[in-house]
Amino acid sequence: MLSFSPSQVSSVAIAPRSLCQNEIECSKIANHSCHHCPKSLCLEHLNEHNTRNVIRAEVLSQELTDLMEIVSSLTTEKASENTHNKLDAWKNQMFDTIENMYKSRLDEINYLETELNQRGDILKEYLQSKISSIGTQLLQIQNIGEISEKELSSIEYDRNQLTQFFESIQCELHINANNIVLKDLINVYNLFSCKSTSPHRTPIKSYRTISVQSMKKFASSKENESILWLDNERKLHYIDRRFQTRILAAPQTLITSAIMLSEHHKRINNDDIVDIKWCSFLELFLVLLPRSLFSFDQKTNQFQEISVSRYKNYPFRCISCFNSTLIYISYCTLGTYIELWKYSYGHENDIYMNECIKRWDCLTNDKNEWISHMNTNSNSTIGLLICRGSSIYKRFELRDENLYLLTIIQLENDYVDAFFPFQHNYWFIKSSSGKYYMYSVDKSTFYVSAFDFPFGVQEFGINSIVIGIEQEKLILSDI
Repeated sequence: MLSFSPSQVSSVAIAPRSLCQNEIECSKIANHSCHHCPKSLCLEHLNEHNTRNVIRAEVLSQELTDLMEIVSSLTTEKASENTHNKLDAWKNQMFDTIENMYKSRLDEINYLETELNQRGDILKEYLQSKISSIGTQLLQIQNIGEISEKELSSIEYDRNQLTQFFESIQCELHINANNIVLKDLINVYNLFSCKSTSPHRTPIKSYRTISVQSMKKFASSKENESILWLDNERKLHYIDRRFQTRILAAPQTLITSAIMLSEHHKRINNDDIVDIKWCSFLELFLVLLPRSLFSFDQKTNQFQEISVSRYKNYPFRCISCFNSTLIYISYCTLGTYIELWKYSYGHENDIYMNECIKRWDCLTNDKNEWISHMNTNSNSTIGLLICRGSSIYKRFELRDENLYLLTIIQLENDYVDAFFPFQHNYWFIKSSSGKYYMYSVDKSTFYVSAFDFPFGVQEFGINSIVIGIEQEKLILSDI
């Protein structure tokens, strides 16, 4: 038999029970916890709150259905029709003199239409998949009956992100007619862009494959939508914006002897190309050899040697164009030697390396370290890959324009093997173990890359990247 002391009985009798915490004061006892607020509510107000969520879920479901219908109606027919009308008007004005060119450009438009439709279909499929996924999540919580604020907010956020993404899409086929040299009178090209809302910057799907042979490295021009790539036989190949390829007469040096650099470097020849970079300020490709520096002008299809004095006769290793007046050059020797050169250029894009304004004889204060890779991004940040002797050790550093250390980017139980800048705040990273990442400078965070890039990745045009997927293949993808 149970018994209570007087004090216990009194305590039980007067213990207050929580009241309903509805927005409007309610004196009823709260027996339930609301998933919407969450608050302690009576049964009446719990049902009222749950009804709100049911209605909200129904509205969200209808909005997703409407968005799916809009995405499903995405088409390039009007853009193609307008382009053909402009082309026909131009043809009627210039028919007698440019009939052959008209036919050539018409074929090109047909090809671009197919590609634009393909890219539109890829984007449509991508958006439909995302919308369906969100709809499935919504249906699942609707079926359960208890719908939480957190779950709905997450779905609303994803819906808003997709809506913003869709509204940013440009899917057009452009045509420009210019009164210039006959062969340049008219150009056709696709304008396809969208604003990514994903922090991972994931490629949607590749839309073009470019065949290459025994590719060793490549560089691309974002502004001119062209690619310069090097094969294993030291031949350079140029791909223009119409994706026509030509083999270039590679620059030759007067010195043909080989160089044995040190124990940790392989034997290289003076006509080996050690680095290729696009310089957007000059609109030229820079081609670096151990003892020489050349520029390649795609407009004239010509190489030009740039006179530059090497420090202590050391061979060059890396080059990077920093801005409209400065270029960094590193040397292939122990001690992390880097020079900052001031340059200028004439009316015919003749480049003059005026003076070496600064030199770092041993940047890291470790004479066993050397620089294997160097690049800059649009945020004026310099990336350096530091190696130590012949060991597997590698260190990826970000530095400012004065080469003051900003941060060291380290992988867990792995080393950075190569890196590639993307826009002003991202770096694509390949690890020594063959893993691939994207690093966000703003968030100091690694993301696992959605694609592999064993031979590099470069920006291309407004919204695309070139991915070196293998020695025989480059692919283009919107991102």
